[in-house]
Amino acid sequence: MAASQVVPIEDGESASAPRRRSASSQLNDALILDAGLREIEEVGIDRLGMSPVARRAGLTTGAMYGRYESGGELAAAVWIERVRDRHFELLDRAIAMLVDRSAPLELDDLLAELGDPSTETIVALDVLTTARRIDELEEVVLSDINQWMSWWGAGPRTRRKRRRAQVVYTLATLWGILLHRGPGSRRLDWSFTLRSLHRSFARDYDEPSDRLVPMDAPVVRSQTDDAVQDALIDAVAAIIARVGLERATGSRIARRAGLTSGAIYGRYESKDDLLDHAIDSLLARRLTDDLGSLRDILVSADPGAETAQVLAGYLSPPRRDWRRFRIEAHLAARIHPQVAETLDRVQEDGKRDYLDALGARTPKERRDLDILARSAQLTPVGLAFADLLIPGVPAIDWRLVLCPLLAPA
Repeated sequence: MAASQVVPIEDGESASAPRRRSASSQLNDALILDAGLREIEEVGIDRLGMSPVARRAGLTTGAMYGRYESGGELAAAVWIERVRDRHFELLDRAIAMLVDRSAPLELDDLLAELGDPSTETIVALDVLTTARRIDELEEVVLSDINQWMSWWGAGPRTRRKRRRAQVVYTLATLWGILLHRGPGSRRLDWSFTLRSLHRSFARDYDEPSDRLVPMDAPVVRSQTDDAVQDALIDAVAAIIARVGLERATGSRIARRAGLTSGAIYGRYESKDDLLDHAIDSLLARRLTDDLGSLRDILVSADPGAETAQVLAGYLSPPRRDWRRFRIEAHLAARIHPQVAETLDRVQEDGKRDYLDALGARTPKERRDLDILARSAQLTPVGLAFADLLIPGVPAIDWRLVLCPLLAPA
């Protein structure tokens, strides 16, 4: 019988029957974990509360606090007991097929999960996003990810630099697809992207002897020609990058901007409105600016090396807060429809601009190049996500992946 079908029994209900109490306790453990999983899916980790989970499980808050001291502890337990193995199975399947070629290239199940993610995959993204800023998760999740990387021979100490680059790039692609899908909930066929990786990973490639020099990447700042708006946008981006949308209070944003809280609510009706403007100002402008790099890549004699320089610049320290803001915007979009609508519009406008830069004019050309244009967005966001979890991502030489990937067939 599934845990969700069990009638809850309060702990200690039958003091004279220790074995029954032990059984009921185990059943209630399962009820709480299942309820925690569903609650995170519905409201996100930052809004996870013990009382709502207790109500969802049909238990008292006393039963909750007897097991977990905080929402962070509960989220860590959900990761361990309900999410981790399922998510690692997804990643294992991808690495075995695409990198190791130890499994047949049968993409149907993988594509189905990427197109319509399960509850466990949705919650995994939430856990992974917030792990760096929630202590109870950081202690468990980052260790799990690093152990998984080492198990696949791609840890930070490996001498197999190309393999490490391939494994991280594969993870970034999967996570980028899942994040890109979120705002518009579009089901897209990513088989071309995954098959391209599969083919390129098998190509011979001599590791470069010189050091990859990142393209210059200055700090991304708001440029609206309104000093107050620029201060607020830069402040909300910096605070959200550090603590997430739910914990970014108006007073904290105003303090960071050197303004009063009234300066926020005199211009914006809510924190979500300010976030929407920040997405428009910082993300949309950055995607537009990237078109210059794309045009350089299209005429380059070595597009792989040129793209690697662009990615290295994107992953450089000056862009760290902006990258984290971008990831947190995706996390917020899952819970906040207004944010999802804005982010989806920014992504679709960016895709349109990329198609124009690629020279796609007819409807058929634009359909054929749609996934390629979307990949130009998902790869950076996926690598930014990987950088949250995996040490040393900015130091990877991305020519090891991109030169074989973008080489003429």
